[in-house]
Amino acid sequence: MTVKIIKHGTSLLMPVPSDFRIQENAEYEPRIESNGALTFVPVRTNIYEENKNYDFRSAMKKMGIPDNGYPVEKEQILF
Repeated sequence: MTVKIIKHGTSLLMPVPSDFRIQENAEYEPRIESNGALTFVPVRTNIYEENKNYDFRSAMKKMGIPDNGYPVEKEQILF
């Protein structure tokens, strides 16, 4: 499959085939690799950065989710 770059105002646009099932308004960070390849990396938001005061344990209690209090894998427990 080949796509053709389109000029729109002062920007260049690359159509994304609908087969890729990319949602409208999805955000990607464009990168140019050393070999010239274009890579588009999905932008992910950190829910903990957005709400630094979020109390996960309290939310678990409200939802009735039990917690044994022990870390499972790579959690960083700060006391």
